[in-house]
Amino acid sequence: MADDVAHHAELVQELVNDHRQLLEAYHGLKRSADDGDITAFRAALARFKSLLVPHVVKEAYKVYTYLRQTLKARGDMDAYQRVNGYKAEMGHIGEAAIQFIDTYTQAQDDDIDFEQVRSALREIGVLLGDRIRREEADLYPLYRTLN
Repeated sequence: MADDVAHHAELVQELVNDHRQLLEAYHGLKRSADDGDITAFRAALARFKSLLVPHVVKEAYKVYTYLRQTLKARGDMDAYQRVNGYKAEMGHIGEAAIQFIDTYTQAQDDDIDFEQVRSALREIGVLLGDRIRREEADLYPLYRTLN
Protein backbone atom coordinates (compact mmCIF):
# COMPACT_ATOMS: atom_id res chain seq x y z
CA MET A 1 0.00 0.00 0.00
CA ALA A 2 2.91 2.40 0.66
CA ASP A 3 3.76 2.13 -3.02
CA ASP A 4 0.43 3.64 -4.12
CA VAL A 5 1.87 7.17 -3.92
CA ALA A 6 5.53 7.47 -4.84
CA HIS A 7 8.14 9.43 -2.93
CA HIS A 8 9.49 12.40 -4.88
CA ALA A 9 12.97 13.53 -3.89
CA GLU A 10 12.42 17.03 -5.27
CA LEU A 11 8.98 17.51 -3.68
CA VAL A 12 10.09 19.18 -0.45
CA GLN A 13 12.07 21.86 -2.28
CA GLU A 14 9.13 22.37 -4.62
CA LEU A 15 6.78 22.83 -1.66
CA VAL A 16 9.20 25.20 0.10
CA ASN A 17 9.33 27.25 -3.11
CA ASP A 18 5.51 27.23 -3.17
CA HIS A 19 5.54 28.54 0.39
CA ARG A 20 7.76 31.47 -0.58
CA GLN A 21 5.47 32.32 -3.48
CA LEU A 22 2.40 32.02 -1.24
CA LEU A 23 3.93 34.34 1.33
CA GLU A 24 4.82 36.87 -1.38
CA ALA A 25 1.26 36.67 -2.74
CA TYR A 26 -0.14 37.04 0.78
CA HIS A 27 1.96 40.17 1.34
CA GLY A 28 0.77 41.59 -1.99
CA LEU A 29 -2.81 40.88 -0.93
CA LYS A 30 -2.21 42.56 2.42
CA ARG A 31 -0.61 45.61 0.77
CA SER A 32 -3.55 46.04 -1.57
CA ALA A 33 -5.99 45.77 1.36
CA ASP A 34 -3.92 48.23 3.42
CA ASP A 35 -4.05 50.65 0.48
CA GLY A 36 -7.78 50.06 -0.07
CA ASP A 37 -7.03 49.51 -3.76
CA ILE A 38 -9.90 47.38 -5.08
CA THR A 39 -8.28 46.67 -8.46
CA ALA A 40 -4.99 45.58 -6.92
CA PHE A 41 -6.88 43.64 -4.24
CA ARG A 42 -8.86 41.64 -6.79
CA ALA A 43 -5.70 40.86 -8.80
CA ALA A 44 -3.81 39.87 -5.63
CA LEU A 45 -6.72 37.71 -4.48
CA ALA A 46 -6.74 35.85 -7.82
CA ARG A 47 -2.97 35.34 -7.62
CA PHE A 48 -3.17 34.06 -4.03
CA LYS A 49 -5.90 31.60 -4.99
CA SER A 50 -3.99 30.44 -8.07
CA LEU A 51 -1.05 29.53 -5.82
CA LEU A 52 -2.91 28.25 -2.76
CA VAL A 53 -5.29 25.75 -4.34
CA PRO A 54 -2.72 23.74 -6.33
CA HIS A 55 -0.32 23.79 -3.37
CA VAL A 56 -2.93 22.41 -0.97
CA VAL A 57 -3.96 19.70 -3.44
CA LYS A 58 -0.34 18.74 -4.16
CA GLU A 59 0.50 18.61 -0.48
CA ALA A 60 -2.63 16.65 0.42
CA TYR A 61 -1.96 13.99 -2.15
CA LYS A 62 1.81 13.79 -2.48
CA VAL A 63 2.77 14.44 1.14
CA TYR A 64 -0.09 13.38 3.37
CA THR A 65 -1.17 10.34 1.38
CA TYR A 66 2.42 9.15 1.00
CA LEU A 67 3.24 9.71 4.69
CA ARG A 68 0.07 8.08 5.96
CA GLN A 69 0.47 5.03 3.72
CA THR A 70 4.15 4.62 4.49
CA LEU A 71 3.88 5.18 8.23
CA LYS A 72 0.92 2.84 8.56
CA ALA A 73 2.75 0.15 6.55
CA ARG A 74 5.78 0.55 8.83
CA GLY A 75 3.64 0.44 11.96
CA ASP A 76 4.79 3.87 13.17
CA MET A 77 1.46 4.84 14.64
CA ASP A 78 2.79 7.82 16.64
CA ALA A 79 4.08 9.51 13.49
CA TYR A 80 0.96 8.38 11.61
CA GLN A 81 -1.26 10.13 14.17
CA ARG A 82 0.93 13.25 14.03
CA VAL A 83 0.50 13.36 10.24
CA ASN A 84 -3.26 12.85 10.64
CA GLY A 85 -3.30 15.87 12.95
CA TYR A 86 -1.47 17.97 10.37
CA LYS A 87 -3.85 16.78 7.67
CA ALA A 88 -6.96 17.66 9.69
CA GLU A 89 -5.53 21.04 10.65
CA MET A 90 -4.64 21.79 7.04
CA GLY A 91 -8.24 21.05 6.08
CA HIS A 92 -9.46 23.72 8.50
CA ILE A 93 -6.86 26.27 7.40
CA GLY A 94 -7.60 25.58 3.74
CA GLU A 95 -11.34 25.95 4.32
CA ALA A 96 -10.83 29.29 6.09
CA ALA A 97 -8.59 30.61 3.31
CA ILE A 98 -10.91 29.42 0.54
CA GLN A 99 -13.92 30.91 2.34
CA PHE A 100 -12.07 34.25 2.51
CA ILE A 101 -11.16 34.02 -1.18
CA ASP A 102 -14.68 33.03 -2.24
CA THR A 103 -16.29 35.74 -0.09
CA TYR A 104 -14.24 38.53 -1.58
CA THR A 105 -14.14 37.15 -5.11
CA GLN A 106 -17.93 37.15 -5.19
CA ALA A 107 -18.44 40.46 -3.36
CA GLN A 108 -19.35 43.60 -5.23
CA ASP A 109 -16.70 46.33 -5.07
CA ASP A 110 -18.91 48.58 -2.93
CA ASP A 111 -19.54 45.74 -0.45
CA ILE A 112 -15.88 45.19 0.38
CA ASP A 113 -15.03 46.59 3.81
CA PHE A 114 -11.26 46.82 3.88
CA GLU A 115 -11.22 47.03 7.66
CA GLN A 116 -12.84 43.56 7.78
CA VAL A 117 -10.52 42.35 5.03
CA ARG A 118 -7.44 43.49 6.97
CA SER A 119 -8.70 41.79 10.12
CA ALA A 120 -9.33 38.51 8.28
CA LEU A 121 -5.95 38.75 6.57
CA ARG A 122 -4.19 39.16 9.91
CA GLU A 123 -5.77 35.90 11.10
CA ILE A 124 -4.92 34.11 7.86
CA GLY A 125 -1.36 35.44 8.03
CA VAL A 126 -0.86 34.07 11.53
CA LEU A 127 -2.27 30.67 10.56
CA LEU A 128 -0.33 30.53 7.31
CA GLY A 129 2.97 31.62 8.84
CA ASP A 130 2.69 29.22 11.76
CA ARG A 131 1.69 26.36 9.52
CA ILE A 132 4.53 26.94 7.06
CA ARG A 133 7.09 27.04 9.88
CA ARG A 134 5.83 23.78 11.38
CA GLU A 135 5.60 21.97 8.04
CA GLU A 136 9.13 22.94 7.11
CA ALA A 137 10.52 22.09 10.57
CA ASP A 138 8.63 18.83 11.22
CA LEU A 139 6.55 17.42 8.38
CA TYR A 140 8.93 17.92 5.46
CA PRO A 141 11.96 16.47 7.28
CA LEU A 142 9.82 13.43 8.12
CA TYR A 143 8.92 13.09 4.45
CA ARG A 144 12.58 13.26 3.44
CA THR A 145 13.54 10.44 5.84
CA LEU A 146 11.00 8.00 4.45
CA ASN A 147 12.49 7.47 1.02
